[in-house]
Amino acid sequence: MDKTDFTKTEYFRNRELSWLAFNERVLSEARDKNIPLFERLKFLSITASNLDEFFMIRVASLKDMVNANYTKKDIAGLTAQEQLDQISEETQKLVSLQYSTYSRSLLPMLRQHGLNVIQEHEDLTDEQAEYVDRYFRDNVYPVLTPMAVDSSRPFPLIRNKTLNIGALLSKKDQEGKEKELDFATVQVPSVLPRIVPLPHGKDGSR
Repeated sequence: MDKTDFTKTEYFRNRELSWLAFNERVLSEARDKNIPLFERLKFLSITASNLDEFFMIRVASLKDMVNANYTKKDIAGLTAQEQLDQISEETQKLVSLQYSTYSRSLLPMLRQHGLNVIQEHEDLTDEQAEYVDRYFRDNVYPVLTPMAVDSSRPFPLIRNKTLNIGALLSKKDQEGKEKELDFATVQVPSVLPRIVPLPHGKDGSR
């Protein structure tokens, strides 16, 4: 009898692509309408946290292999660069589905239950805007540390799994023309909550 050759690459699936497929299954729980709303939100947050760790550890290792000119193929027949290319393609699909799940499914359901996520300052009532400005002055501004980057200052250390804001800055000369752009970054301190409850709106929602 002929024996099956289980060393063939077509019998195997790349480990990193398999992990992405697992994260897609976790995301499917966030899309399941039979699961309670807050549980669906938890599943969505888990997929985002998983993806952060995946890029920090596994993708970083593959990039190190590419930089070291390591060309040996894995058991599924893919080089490190080929894995990165396929990871990029699959991750774009996954992130797009994450945002679609959040904006088209979960946010509308939150609104149905009287919970509104305010994303634009213009959407605030006068009372809420005053509250937000005061909250920023009292709680956020004192713990911010902006860092500029130029030829005399190296790029600042950005810690893993932190939220950072980047900005391009420019000054105008005496003639009103903008000078060369500078880059600055500020890390959002982890001591601050990601969600801030606001006073009730006119419709009684939050």
